[in-house]
Amino acid sequence: MKEKKLLILLLLWLIGTGSLMAQRLGGGLMLGPTFSTMSMSGNDSTRFRPDFTGGVRIALIPKHSIVGAEIDVLYSRQGTSSKKGLDANNNTIRYLEKSHYINVPLLLNIYFRKWNEDDEDESMIPRLRIGPQVGFCIGGNDVTDLKIKKKRQQYITPWESGSFNRIDCGITAALSYWFIEVRYTKKLYICSFEIL
Repeated sequence: MKEKKLLILLLLWLIGTGSLMAQRLGGGLMLGPTFSTMSMSGNDSTRFRPDFTGGVRIALIPKHSIVGAEIDVLYSRQGTSSKKGLDANNNTIRYLEKSHYINVPLLLNIYFRKWNEDDEDESMIPRLRIGPQVGFCIGGNDVTDLKIKKKRQQYITPWESGSFNRIDCGITAALSYWFIEVRYTKKLYICSFEIL
């Protein structure tokens, strides 16, 4: 219930920000790699695990201001990977956590300069994006990656319902220019770098 109230307040903030300034509506598709890791109790040897993220963006783009806003809806595969080690039989072993998220960041866009009459596209103006993000976990797997006599085997255990947090909140910050964006998100259990 508390998360729903927070989401409604953030949505009202986004709408209010847009109505205060002369803006136009924009948006588009987003796709790129993500590098994420999870904090797990009792395990300090986790590494960033590469995967992908993608989705859509709806933006209120300023014409006479340096401040805009946007909301994204992104599917993101996140998780972590342990360092390779050896099991009791001297086989190479590695553990992975793979989770599936629908992330919804609400971002304030700060452009490093105002629009000129020659500007046709916001992507040519460098900008900083920052704001809260709500993540909805839709499931995941524990994976044991085992290499026995040069033959690789994977054992996948799906997460049981109720064994993980369905909602995760955090902060997102990004730098964007042209069609490239580098984004960092710090949530309660996961942090990730994305290139969109």
